[in-house]
Amino acid sequence: MSLLYSKTQEKYYTTIVERYMTFCSDAGQRDELLRRFSSLAIGEAAGSRSAPASPSVEALENPANTKALSDVMSGLRKLREGIVASKRADDFAVQVYLFCIRLSVLAKQPESYHPAILYLLRELHPQQPLTSVELDEVVGYLVLDAACRRRQLAEAFALRQRYGLRDAKVSAALAALVHDNSLLFHRVKRAVDGHKARVMEWAEAGVRMHALKSIGKTYMSVDMGFLERMTGSTWDELKTNDGVGWELEQERVVIRRPRARTDEPAIEIKVKSETFTIHKSILTKNSEYFDTCLNRPYAEAWDNRVEFDDIEPKYMAYYLGLAASYSTIVPHSPPSPLDNPEAEPRRAPMRDYVEVYKLCDRFMSKEMGDFIVECLYAAIGDGHRALYRSQADTGLQKIVTNDFADAFEALLREHPRQAQLGDLMIRYFADGVNYKSWMECVDEVMNRPHFVGHVSKRFAFKLADQADSRGKIRRRELRGP
Repeated sequence: MSLLYSKTQEKYYTTIVERYMTFCSDAGQRDELLRRFSSLAIGEAAGSRSAPASPSVEALENPANTKALSDVMSGLRKLREGIVASKRADDFAVQVYLFCIRLSVLAKQPESYHPAILYLLRELHPQQPLTSVELDEVVGYLVLDAACRRRQLAEAFALRQRYGLRDAKVSAALAALVHDNSLLFHRVKRAVDGHKARVMEWAEAGVRMHALKSIGKTYMSVDMGFLERMTGSTWDELKTNDGVGWELEQERVVIRRPRARTDEPAIEIKVKSETFTIHKSILTKNSEYFDTCLNRPYAEAWDNRVEFDDIEPKYMAYYLGLAASYSTIVPHSPPSPLDNPEAEPRRAPMRDYVEVYKLCDRFMSKEMGDFIVECLYAAIGDGHRALYRSQADTGLQKIVTNDFADAFEALLREHPRQAQLGDLMIRYFADGVNYKSWMECVDEVMNRPHFVGHVSKRFAFKLADQADSRGKIRRRELRGP
């Protein structure tokens, strides 16, 4: 069946809509969906742009419905390809693209809705103008996508200016992101329609985390209601999804408690040109090395002062900060893998985790070291998925490649656990990186020869394995470590 012909395209669209109706029926709200679909007549009026009704977000995320939704999205993608190939630019083409965009937004599939929006605005709209309402709707999705998913606020404002968007709610959402105003962000998210709210969800985790950090640095305790309003989440959701370890006393959330006065001395840690002052109990509680060094008559800690000339001050600051946080009432939980690491900013350079882990190993801080290893696992998995899912984005491929290279080169591979971490990095990098991108950026990492050598060794292993099985060498997306 060729999708280059108009009649074939319309029949194929009818089939897609029928599958979509079945999906919606299985998802729930059957009577309402049938009532809305009864007014849709593709064969008689291909010019009607009213989109089929959308199922709930819960239905779209239900694993049982994944196959049905995947079939609908795949069919729409083929139909879009046929419309582009046939250079069709009429009301039917606009209708198909609007339907595809709305459904893809609800399904949170930017790889479908983003190119569809661009083609609709750049190719179809000049030939078959959208109504003012449709134009504002589509531009609103594009602006919010730039701001919320891709974190490109300057581009979002430029798009709003270019298309003359006059949507007060979209403007308020941009203002909330610019000023890190979580209260305004959640107020706008509740006020916009379901599709725009779905796009705004891309920024929700970042806005919530910024609010939590700000509250944690500012207050000793807050009312639970205030915390829930500022974060847009319930107390149980904050504990379950964000790992918040603050204590709840009746309706009051205790963030930190006043420190009791003590006669125990402070310890000076001198690292090259920097000097850190920290409470003795923080060091002795979390490090066997410092516990022995400070509680016994060793010359290293003479006059409550310890000096190191082979540690970078930045990494010692990270280590001491981690030790201090381990001495509070807040329990530590490892970070969760990012849902879309290719579109979200990195939490921290992978090398920082490696350097802090090396200090945990050196100072015998086992519990802290185990936590940093979990952070590294999450970072390795996020980096792998970012590489695998962004094969066309050479810039991102280079950034993530350098991140892996810096982290691997910092490892001390004569230590068994660090050698295991290195092997894990190489495996996940080699199975995720785009081969053409690797050829383009390998010159940039030649100053990290151990990384280049081990990646080459991994590729040679993959080639030998494929040669034995007479198959093709393929990339694959791995589950997180």
